[in-house]
Amino acid sequence: MIQPISVILIGGFIRVLQGFAAAAPTLLVGLLIASILRYYLGSAGTRRLFGGDGLRSLPQSWLVGMLLPVCSIGVLPILFEMRRAKIKPGAMSAFALSAPLFNPLSLLYGLTLSRPLVIILFVLGSLVVVTALGLFWDAFSKRVAPLPIAMDEEQTASDHLIGLRRVFATMVHIARETTGTTMLIALVGLSGLALLAAVLPYGAMQNAVERDDWWAPLKMLFVAIPVYATPMLAMSQMGMMFQHANSPGASFTLLILGAGMNFATLLWFGRHYGWKAASWWFASLLIIVVGLSYAINEPLVPPGVEPAGHTHAFDIYVNPLPNNHALSLQIIRDKVTKEMDFSVIASLVVLAVVGAFGLLFRVLKIDESSLRKNAKAGSFASSLQTEHAQPRQGFDVVVPPGVIGATMLAGLVALSVVACYAYYPSPNECLEEIRLARGECLAAANSGQIDHALFWLPVWEDWSRRLEVGTFIRTGQVRPYQRMQGYLIRKKLENLEHELEHDPFEPDETKKVVREIQASNSRWVRSFRPPE
Repeated sequence: MIQPISVILIGGFIRVLQGFAAAAPTLLVGLLIASILRYYLGSAGTRRLFGGDGLRSLPQSWLVGMLLPVCSIGVLPILFEMRRAKIKPGAMSAFALSAPLFNPLSLLYGLTLSRPLVIILFVLGSLVVVTALGLFWDAFSKRVAPLPIAMDEEQTASDHLIGLRRVFATMVHIARETTGTTMLIALVGLSGLALLAAVLPYGAMQNAVERDDWWAPLKMLFVAIPVYATPMLAMSQMGMMFQHANSPGASFTLLILGAGMNFATLLWFGRHYGWKAASWWFASLLIIVVGLSYAINEPLVPPGVEPAGHTHAFDIYVNPLPNNHALSLQIIRDKVTKEMDFSVIASLVVLAVVGAFGLLFRVLKIDESSLRKNAKAGSFASSLQTEHAQPRQGFDVVVPPGVIGATMLAGLVALSVVACYAYYPSPNECLEEIRLARGECLAAANSGQIDHALFWLPVWEDWSRRLEVGTFIRTGQVRPYQRMQGYLIRKKLENLEHELEHDPFEPDETKKVVREIQASNSRWVRSFRPPE
């Protein structure tokens, strides 16, 4: 199907805006972590964090990546600091691919989407991928010298800023990176979404990766390479794939290549290690991922689930506009803001403010070198270790930067754990949100308000997932009966979505599906309500 140029351009623009909005929270986290590595852990501390020069650097980098809440865009500023600290290329590769795949939020969400064993195997599969690729990358990098690091990026271990000047330097670094190379490379990564919107028309992926299609992992390979996906988005798509009995191998390909990397990752490695080396790295990654995808494709087919024949899981990667869709600024605004929640809006506001300061710092030529040049003698840690330094008493002590940096990183991990409880509330709170979404959705469906019902339907489904995770992290289990009732209600919500999208709209059939949902809903809700 040939798309009009206007639909290609506007659809691609919408996808890039949606991707940037989704990346905003984790991009801010990545900028903060990079500044912590630069000004608090330092080069030596950063190398220790990622396992030093031994073989344990690969699994340790994988583990650190699993704990930090970043995506394949947010990982970019951290890679700059890892290279500056002269971390082994294999460890950098392991971190770059593992950090965007899982974090505490997405991992808990994933455990409710399919059999927990499947998610655990996917986690172990990612470890196999990054370890094998890291070993190859380290062996190959010994033969190909990396491009040199600029001299102004070097920093001695004994002469670094401390106190409020270091705090200000951290803020300056974050602001300048927001308006610098990191943001430009991030836009390259998001350009893959525009490319997919140009190549894949509206609805083109609904029948592409069926379970019995031998080519499904390879089809997903060509889609996943330019894709940018957050860990939560990748997990939700995996859940839809298992629910519709799509190809497990295609799911694994989407997870590793879709969430784990994008065009920006390739650009970063090519820019810093040369395009020949980056090409070998990328080819090795594809061979490993495709091999594992076909190895797990048959064993991980969910038992008892019949193929649905189609899925909406990949509609986010095709053009969001049908060929006959009316084009206007209102359409762009509605498409972009539909999936934006408070965290995304707040992150975009913070990014805008930080970016404004970044432009100001660039105009005033304020950077790390100027702060170091204008600093007084007492503003450096080395000045406190000289023979003429005055003794420090009481609470007037200099805390080692590694201690501060480690505390900050541990705080980020702890914040991720706290965020799990905030993002996945208690069952009673989830049931109240579900009650509101259910009322809006079913009332709109019965009255023929299709757009309003389609808006609240995914909200209801999302809260159904949060209900299961919130129950699991508070009680340690989700009973099989609860899982089955959740599966049934989501299956019937999907049937309602199909009825609402049917052209022409059939009110009687829609009301029949609504009655079925109401019958299932009462059993589902009772299974999660505590006994009185």
